[in-house]
Amino acid sequence: MLVLSLVAVVGVMAWIGTSGWRYGNQARDDLKESVDRTRAALARAAADGVLLGTEIDRAVVGYAKPRPEVRRQARTVTVTVRLSAFVGAGVVGSGDADGCYRFEAVPSAGSSSVSVREVPARSCLDRSPWPYRKPTEVADDVIVELRAAVARGGVEGAGTAQVWKTSGIRIQDTETASGRLTTLAWLDGGTGPGGKDCYEFRVTTFSVTAKQLKPDGCYRFQRERDAQAGKARRAELEAGAEKVERQMEDAMADGRLTRSHVVLRVPRASPDGGRHAPLPGAGLLVLATSSSQRSAGPSAVAAPPATIAASTSAPPTAAAAARTSDRQGHCCSSSARSPS
Repeated sequence: MLVLSLVAVVGVMAWIGTSGWRYGNQARDDLKESVDRTRAALARAAADGVLLGTEIDRAVVGYAKPRPEVRRQARTVTVTVRLSAFVGAGVVGSGDADGCYRFEAVPSAGSSSVSVREVPARSCLDRSPWPYRKPTEVADDVIVELRAAVARGGVEGAGTAQVWKTSGIRIQDTETASGRLTTLAWLDGGTGPGGKDCYEFRVTTFSVTAKQLKPDGCYRFQRERDAQAGKARRAELEAGAEKVERQMEDAMADGRLTRSHVVLRVPRASPDGGRHAPLPGAGLLVLATSSSQRSAGPSAVAAPPATIAASTSAPPTAAAAARTSDRQGHCCSSSARSPS
C-alpha cells in the first residue's frame, strides 16, 4: 500500500512538472492555427477584388486581438499584427506563445493570394498608438460592404451583413419601413461620449448613405417609440373615462343613481389633528345600492374631478338631516326642563 501511494505521488509530481512543457506545445499549436485562420480569412475577403479595413479587422483572430498595421501599395495590401495564444491554468501550470506576423495579400476577383511570414517582434511595435481607425474611414468601409450585401440579398441582406460584427462597430437601433433600412450605430475612435461617434446608415435597393449625428441621435427611434406608447396610454385612459361617464349618465337617467347615493371618500385625519394630503387620483365615488340590489354587491367607479366637485356641493343626505334634527330636538327639550 505504501508503495502504491508513493508511485501515485511521484506520478502526480511528474505530471505537474511537465505540464508547462505540454501547455507550451499546445499554445504554439494554437498560435499556428490562429495564423492559418487569419490567412484564410484574408484570402476569402480579398476574393472579390477588394480588401477593406473592416474585413481585415474581422480576419485578425487570436487570444489577444490588437489593431493590425495596414499598408497599401499599388494592389498589394500588407497587414502586420501580433498574434498570441494562452493555454492552461495558474495552479497546475500554463503555456503561452506569441509572434509578429506579416500577411501580404493581392486582392483579385476569384484568384486572390495571401502569403504570411514571421518577422522580428520590433516590427509590431511600429504601429499607431490609437486602438481604432477614424470613424469616417470605418463608415466608408461600411458603405462598401452594405452595397455588396444589397447586391447579394437585397435590403434584408444588409440588415444581417457581416460588417455589423466588426470590432469597434455597435448597433444601437434599427428600423425598416417602406423598403428602407435605417441603422443607428456607434463607431469607436471618435470624439463623442466614451470615444464613440453616432452614425446613421440608410439602405435602399438603389443607394446606401452614411451620416454622422449628434450623440442623442442614436436614441431617436427609442424616443419615437416612447412617445407613441405614451400617446396610446393616454388614449386608453381617455376612453376609460368616457366609458365611466356614460355609465354614470345612464344610471342617473333611469333613476338608479342619485346625488344621495354618492359618497366621497375624503382623507382621514392625522394623529396631530391635521389632515393627510390627498394622493393624486385618490377621489373615489362609491355607489351605494338599494336594498333590492344588495345581492349583486356594491360597485365602485372612479369619477373625473368635475364629478367629485359636483358631489361635494350636493345637499346633505336624509340620514344626515335626521341626525341634525335629533340633535336640535334634544337641545330644545333640555332647555325646556331647565329652571327659569
